[in-house]
Amino acid sequence: MDKIVICSAVMLAPEGDLLMVRKKGSSYFQLPGGKVGLEESREQTLIRELKEELRYDVSSMEISFIGSHSTQAVNEVNTVVVGYIYLIKLAERHAFEPYEELEEVLWISRADWQSYQWAHLASEFVLPKWLSGDFDR
Repeated sequence: MDKIVICSAVMLAPEGDLLMVRKKGSSYFQLPGGKVGLEESREQTLIRELKEELRYDVSSMEISFIGSHSTQAVNEVNTVVVGYIYLIKLAERHAFEPYEELEEVLWISRADWQSYQWAHLASEFVLPKWLSGDFDR
């Protein structure tokens, strides 16, 4: 089985909504972020990926590591994804547009989260913490 290592962001609007993205050709919504580059730190990877995918500039001072999780990748066959997850609490809600390999970017509320098909990493690690309010503290 193959393995990919990624860094992803739990990006929260002030009212608690969660930013999710969907790649072109996929039906799964996932956290923004991507694969760790050669000779990049995890933080550098996340900063680069957010710039490429969302045209969003963030500094290492604005991100907090919240944990890691391994699970089956949804877009790659026979592949395990190891995700390093960081929290970014936004001061204001942004209207992000999809760039690079993204098809869709949207804010999901706690009231409508069940309307979307979630990637395993997000559903197994992030969803329970987000729904319980762990990230609001």
